[in-house]
Amino acid sequence: MRKISKTAGGSIFIGELSEGCQLCIRGAKLVLFVTGLCEHPPSCSWYCPISYERKGRDFTFANERLVLDDSDIISEAILCGAEGTGITGGEPLLVLDRTIHYINLLKNRFGEKHHIHLYTGKRRIIREDIEKLADAGLDEIRFHISTEKESKVLASVDSSLSVGVEIPAIPGRIEPTKRLIKSLESYEVNFLNINELEFSETNAYQLKKRGYKLDKNSMIAVEGSENTAMNLLAWALSNTELNIHYCPSRLKGGVQLKNRLLRRAKNVAKPYEKVTREGLLLKGVITFDESNKDLSQIYSIFRKYKISDQLIYLNKEKFRIETSVRVVKKIAEEAKRKGFKVGILEEYPTEQPRLETEYTPL
Repeated sequence: MRKISKTAGGSIFIGELSEGCQLCIRGAKLVLFVTGLCEHPPSCSWYCPISYERKGRDFTFANERLVLDDSDIISEAILCGAEGTGITGGEPLLVLDRTIHYINLLKNRFGEKHHIHLYTGKRRIIREDIEKLADAGLDEIRFHISTEKESKVLASVDSSLSVGVEIPAIPGRIEPTKRLIKSLESYEVNFLNINELEFSETNAYQLKKRGYKLDKNSMIAVEGSENTAMNLLAWALSNTELNIHYCPSRLKGGVQLKNRLLRRAKNVAKPYEKVTREGLLLKGVITFDESNKDLSQIYSIFRKYKISDQLIYLNKEKFRIETSVRVVKKIAEEAKRKGFKVGILEEYPTEQPRLETEYTPL
């Protein structure tokens, strides 16, 4: 008997959860943003959350790392312990050869078990292109479809792929969404993902223009989106056999991203850095003036307390010495008397330059 179930990450599903989603929840997927280019104007453009940094620009990112060479992708996959990759954009099929190259690259390096899924919002797809993706090793393809009419694009899909459809839960569009879901049963669709609609810097104007508001219990979720998704799941229990997964915004930031950061942090943390429960790196920092190149006074303090060289790192680019929180607390008063600024820093474990989230002076 079908029932509504909950994942370890707090999302809701009916039936079976796709392999891509299982890996994402665990933070085990490399996010490969192949291009910010897209078809214009796609029907999903008004709620597209892509940042200004990436939207409409032809750059590739592996997680937060700008890709300049294939080795950047492989290195990032290793550092975050990726068991698979999610290919996104923009529109990956606008740079088909590049996308196929990256699929081959990942499969050749990590093997067939490295699960790869791809998102596309393209409305006109050549079946041969899908076959090329499947031949390269693509495991799962997810279509962004907005209306029942657009579901005909699914007829172009290679049956060897796991096929999914990805839609936002748009308040006020329950009945059209039900018709869309029923239309999916005409095709070989393995699952449907319903995402909570979110505000971003790039879509806020369009969402507000349409009367949508921020949910009072969230910093990004649209009011009424989750209720819409839950109503659709309740209806789906007795009206469709599709596997359906509702992915709330809190899962993406509070679970998926945190788990991915934890995996990377554990691989990149230096001996003096502590990995927090949120997947951030915590350390002590002793900052010096750019014009002051004489650090003998601070190193004399390190020698006095017999601090291991493994717990000392000179960051020349940021004009600071990095060490452990325990060490910096021990030497803080002496270091300040000698004119140094001392504090505790928390930052993301991403590729340099890292985003610093909190600094506490001592």
